[in-house]
Amino acid sequence: MTRWLARAAAVAAVAGGVAGNQLWHDVNRYDAHGHECRLRDKQTSCSQLCVDSLSSCPEALQPSCPDGQSFCADGACHDECTADIQAQNLCHCSRSGGKLPGAAAGLVPCAAIPAVTIPDFHPWKPEVDIREACGAAANITDQARTVGVWGSRWLGGDVSAVWAECPSPPAPNYSYSESYWLATFAVNGALALLIALWSVYKRWAERGLRAARALAREGPTPASSIAEKGGSPVPEKGGGGGGGGGRDVGLRGYRGHFLGTACAWMIAVVAVLWVCFLGVWTADYYGSLPGARHGVPYSLALQSSYLELATFLIVWGIFLVLLIGLYALKPRLRNYFRVQTLPADGTHVCVTRVLREVRMLADDVSWLQLGINALTERLKVALSRDREFATCPLERTSKGRLFFTYQCTRYVFDEQTRQFAPFEFDLGTSHRALAARAGGLSAGEAAYRLELVGPNFVEVQVPGLYRAFVRELVSFFYIYQFVFLWAFYFYGYYQVGVVDTGVVLLSATIKVLLRLHSERRLKRMAEQEEPVAVRRDGAWLRLSTRDLVPGDIVEVATGAHMSCDCILIAGGAIVDESSLTGEPLPVRKFPLRVDDGEYSAAGAGRSSTLFAGTIVAQVQPTAQPADSVESDHVLALVRATGT
Repeated sequence: MTRWLARAAAVAAVAGGVAGNQLWHDVNRYDAHGHECRLRDKQTSCSQLCVDSLSSCPEALQPSCPDGQSFCADGACHDECTADIQAQNLCHCSRSGGKLPGAAAGLVPCAAIPAVTIPDFHPWKPEVDIREACGAAANITDQARTVGVWGSRWLGGDVSAVWAECPSPPAPNYSYSESYWLATFAVNGALALLIALWSVYKRWAERGLRAARALAREGPTPASSIAEKGGSPVPEKGGGGGGGGGRDVGLRGYRGHFLGTACAWMIAVVAVLWVCFLGVWTADYYGSLPGARHGVPYSLALQSSYLELATFLIVWGIFLVLLIGLYALKPRLRNYFRVQTLPADGTHVCVTRVLREVRMLADDVSWLQLGINALTERLKVALSRDREFATCPLERTSKGRLFFTYQCTRYVFDEQTRQFAPFEFDLGTSHRALAARAGGLSAGEAAYRLELVGPNFVEVQVPGLYRAFVRELVSFFYIYQFVFLWAFYFYGYYQVGVVDTGVVLLSATIKVLLRLHSERRLKRMAEQEEPVAVRRDGAWLRLSTRDLVPGDIVEVATGAHMSCDCILIAGGAIVDESSLTGEPLPVRKFPLRVDDGEYSAAGAGRSSTLFAGTIVAQVQPTAQPADSVESDHVLALVRATGT
């Protein structure tokens, strides 16, 4: 209640125009209500009184030594005042040489003043109280006029003595010639020099790339040699030879270089060394460094706890900035240390795909949400999170044609158009045109199509345990956790840090094991391969499903796992599509009618389409079909393979 009354009185005083100063900010002087604190007695030691000669000391401070001894500059009696003893002059305040003021060079100490008890000690002006009490103990009169203070009032005039109130010694600091700092500068300097050399070389090596792109854009685009043979490129999914392509997808070529590879490895090594450097400073905090520094806390910081803490915070901050930078640049970092080329001239192709976000209820959002969305978009662009980057190695087919595989789709290079693109083959759009392909393909045509579209096999890469664990730990969540846990390790809370680290590693291990288990199950489900009867050159061959290409005619058997999309052209089938639709009941499929209707897999043609991933529960040949292809077997036309 008293506090509320005091606040009300203050408000009333301000409202009434009363001028006042808030006085209770001085520590140990005023309490929370503005009342001056009660003074207490304090016992304290006195500073050394310094004069130009011992005879000038007050009578109470005249030194007295046993016979045969002399009073020396260190304030004690000795048999002989040697040079080493005199160098410890209490009036020099541990200064010597050029750091010792000239006015202090001739000062000598008087005898020490015993500790004094100061009644009604004022903590906010301790120097004044201590000088008055110590002067009174030494029977010094009018000391405000006759006694000066070291560093401000020296001997001369009325001043005959000086209080040796020595200024605080300068805080210890590094000379940066220490071995650990020299090693730090050398390693990071070598990395900076290596990156600078690589940047200069990269700029020189890529000097002709822009001219080549401009020439490729200005020249006419020739007809595709692949299209002339029946292959049809899909430009909206591919990219141009100059790195362009579709609106959402771009291609850039890169080739490796030993200097760039050395830079990439050097960055990884330096990042690990920064972790070790943090560990060294943490061990030094506890005095746990090996060798001569063992058992000596803060030995690297000149035994200064403040300097140790400041150094750790700086090193920790640099390490945090380094990790954030590496995480932000991760999508592009490896390719920066490769020489950029045209896609067909490198050893790798980087596929850049724009990530488009669909927001619901875009018309019913507040200005705050709009601002947050705009800021998020800018951050995504700045951190390259608005695009997806995938670097794929360039390979060659058995006939020497360049290609790379992106998202299980083969992108083939055409020498005439100088473009990479996935290809598809026109099987026809009418029912009659599709049924006319019941004779199958020739072996040569099948080999040509296999070269362009690749094998009918979805390969799922599952990393080993070590790589999976590393992949998990380099995510932003774990980087954040481990960086901030260093604060617990360093500042006396290592027990908390150990427990938290154990929890994080345990959760990461469980997550890695569960993810690997799921990925291996997915691999078994996706990488299915089984024998199938295929019509080639008019004869039935027993081939693997991975050798199928668009346009092949296959025999559908009961229990078959469909590895590609097919069009049923002869016979009927009952198919389990629960893996696609979740519907537990099987679906009946009918052969394609031989007429002039247009085929659409998403429309009426769905009842004649066998989708990849489904299982054929039962087949039924049609003896004498009236409006479909006549055959003793259930036949299907391969429509699309791979993805």
